[in-house]
Amino acid sequence: MLLIVLMLILSVVILYFGAEFSLDASEKIGAKLGLSPLIVGMLLIGFGTSLPEFFVGHIAAAQGKSGIAIGSLVGSNIANLFLILGLSGLFTNMQMNNKSLKHQLIVHLGLSLALWFVLTRETLTIFSAAPLLIICGIYLYLLFLDFKYEKKLVNENQDDFNPVLVLIKLCGGFGMLYIGGELLVKGASDLCTSLGISEYIVSAIFIAFGTSFPELVTSLMAIVKKKDKNLIVGNIIGSNLFNCAFILGSLGIYNFNISEDFTVEVYSLIFGASILLLLGYIGKPLNKLVSFIFLGTYGVVVAYWLKAF
Repeated sequence: MLLIVLMLILSVVILYFGAEFSLDASEKIGAKLGLSPLIVGMLLIGFGTSLPEFFVGHIAAAQGKSGIAIGSLVGSNIANLFLILGLSGLFTNMQMNNKSLKHQLIVHLGLSLALWFVLTRETLTIFSAAPLLIICGIYLYLLFLDFKYEKKLVNENQDDFNPVLVLIKLCGGFGMLYIGGELLVKGASDLCTSLGISEYIVSAIFIAFGTSFPELVTSLMAIVKKKDKNLIVGNIIGSNLFNCAFILGSLGIYNFNISEDFTVEVYSLIFGASILLLLGYIGKPLNKLVSFIFLGTYGVVVAYWLKAF
């Protein structure tokens, strides 16, 4: 038990420095390329912090553990949306009316609706997962359009930009995020096994939380360092889209049965995505009131998991 606790502590330390390195390097690369903090969060950091989910999902699917594969990804999106944004909103108000962000929030809601369609099928194949891959393509296309537009507006002159050092820092940060996430997942899994908790709870709650921990650390560090708030929202939206549009969509190559009922999870994601989109179009920030609603929703979903399993 002591070894498991030490592993959990070590994983948190590694994740902290991984988030520090990747956040700093991503901002420098984004500024050099002419990307806004929103695009940096959605593309560079969003993809980088989704690496743990990618490896966990494919490893579980390859071993025939579909419940863990899907549960960890859906659970990670629930943790990202309700826990991480909820906690972040307690410390800072985040505006949702950025034009680029509103487009991404529409895609984010589309992802939740596509999840409802995909996860109510009896099997997950490359054909049934096609809506998720289409959503991923639309998301990347919108990022490409934003990139083309914003690159014309930003001064790219950075005399102190060292591409080699920044690339080393970025890759090192992502590597530490992956290693830290893996250690956290293993530590949490070993702890739950020793306590006799079921495999589904490990995947939906603990593994999902473990793989979402890089997003949590990155978001909280962005608040502490007073980074652009769009970086926080972009990180979460980007990570969610990579998780369930790209990663879950790509799991269709394994052709496995879907035996679990994900109704509560999918409806929760549709609810959260709808609130974000509503905030964007009425020009209201994600404030403390919305944060409490999100944190309460996360608590309800976790209580459902614990009661059901």
